[in-house]
Amino acid sequence: MLRNTSHSYGKVARALHWLCALAVIAALIFIELKGNFPKGDPVRSGLGYAHVQAGLIVLLLVLPRLAWRLGNPPPGISPAPSPLMKLLAHAGHWALYALMLALPILGIAFIQAKGGEVALFGLGLPSFMPNSPELGKSLKELHELLGNVLLWLSILHAAAAAWHHFIVKDDTVTRLTGPMR
Repeated sequence: MLRNTSHSYGKVARALHWLCALAVIAALIFIELKGNFPKGDPVRSGLGYAHVQAGLIVLLLVLPRLAWRLGNPPPGISPAPSPLMKLLAHAGHWALYALMLALPILGIAFIQAKGGEVALFGLGLPSFMPNSPELGKSLKELHELLGNVLLWLSILHAAAAAWHHFIVKDDTVTRLTGPMR
C-alpha cells in the first residue's frame, strides 16, 4: 500500500519519514563532529562538506514529503489522544517540517552571502544571495540557533514516540513502523 490508510502510514510516507530522519541525523552528527577538528584540517573540511550534502538532501526530501503529507492525511491513533496531546503533536510535526525546510535554505543563503558556492554532489546551485559577509554572519548565527532547536525538537520527538509506545501503549509508533515483534 503506497498511500496512507485510516490505520497506518503507506510506504511512501514511511520511506520519506525515515529518509528525512536519517538525513537530519547525519547533518547533525557531521556538524557536531566538525567542531572536534582544527580549522584547516582536511577532516574538518570533509565533515563540513558532508553536513552541507546532508542538509541539501533534507531539502530535497522535505518538499515531496510535505506534498505527500498534504495529500495523504495521517492515520488516526488508537486509542485517540486528548485534544491537548493532538495539538502538541501537530505543532511539533509542523515545527519539524518548518525547520527541515528553513535550515537548508538558511545554510545555502549564509554560504552564498559569505561569497561561497553551494553544490549538491558537484552540481552547483544558482546563487540567490548578494555577497555580504555581515549578512552571511547573521544568517549563519540564525542557522546555528535553529539547528540547535531542530536537535532538541528531534530528541523530544523521539522521546514522545517512545513514551507513546512504551508508556501509553497506543499505536503511534506502529502506524509508522508496522507491527513490532
